[in-house]
Amino acid sequence: MKTTMTDSLDTWGVTIAYEHPTPHTPGLAWGCVGLDPEVFDPVDEAALAEALAVCAGCDAVATCLALGVARREWGVWGGVLLENGKPIDTVKQRGRPKKATAA
Repeated sequence: MKTTMTDSLDTWGVTIAYEHPTPHTPGLAWGCVGLDPEVFDPVDEAALAEALAVCAGCDAVATCLALGVARREWGVWGGVLLENGKPIDTVKQRGRPKKATAA
């Protein structure tokens, strides 16, 4: 049997976006429109501060945060850093954890 690319696609993302669509409310100004999405996937504290600054001036922070939590998103949503839809305090460092030094 020949396997195609669509056979291996996961439909979770489609399902969750269908259940929690992004509202297109007239007059609601999303501060992130036109920005590179990578801004909201911070790799360090400076990048996190940049993302939070964008959110600070946004009219849609409450809606955005609700979407991020409902969709179990990662990154900055509504001015809050999320991991699997749950707020976290600091940016997770990528790669292997640093070795603990003996005391």
